Amino acid sequence: MGELVRFLVDSEFWIYTLLGLIGGIYLRKLVLNWQEWRSTIFGLEREGAQHRLVMSVTIVILLLVTAGAELFVVSFVAPSYSMTEMLPTPTLDLMTTPTVTLAPGAAAPLVVPTIAADISAGCIPGVIDWTSPAEGEQISGMVELSGSVNVPNLGFYKYEFSAPGGDNWQTIAAGNTSKVDEPLGGVWNTEQLVPGDYLLRLVVTDNENNAMPPCIIPVRVVAVE
Repeated sequence: MGELVRFLVDSEFWIYTLLGLIGGIYLRKLVLNWQEWRSTIFGLEREGAQHRLVMSVTIVILLLVTAGAELFVVSFVAPSYSMTEMLPTPTLDLMTTPTVTLAPGAAAPLVVPTIAADISAGCIPGVIDWTSPAEGEQISGMVELSGSVNVPNLGFYKYEFSAPGGDNWQTIAAGNTSKVDEPLGGVWNTEQLVPGDYLLRLVVTDNENNAMPPCIIPVRVVAVE
């Protein structure tokens, strides 16, 4: 199924071109057969002209249905399938999360990776950004995530977390409707995580499956008291 969807998306231009060429030929035949059917008088000739007219109409309708099916797959099926294919439900591995040892009553500074200057490069206020939690905020328990995903030709978005400096991004949830400073449609259960520093990433993909620069912020997970 996935290979068929990708083929239909990748070959969209050529499919429409082929359907257009065939459609042009049969539209011309339809007009000629219509004129022939109207001009014939005798029974056998009129019956033959009618048969050719029906065939032309049938083929034109089939071509229109095929073009409509291609449009539906490219516009609706492909984005949904891409989101499902790219976002498997993650299995949380506590062995990959960082551990933090704190002195009694002390709070360690927020640890941000050495690429801190670049991690928020994809954050554009009101377009692709986080509003809750804020950068560097301490969070715990069940956290509702809010922000903005307001781009033209939106395909879908997903939000993920990872330990600083790692590349093991775990998907929290995803959506495919535009948001402006509002809940993104999911809750992050941080109770399963070892307290410590994490990165929160918002990835947006357009309806042609092109991913935009992600918006990444550092946050700190603390134990629920």
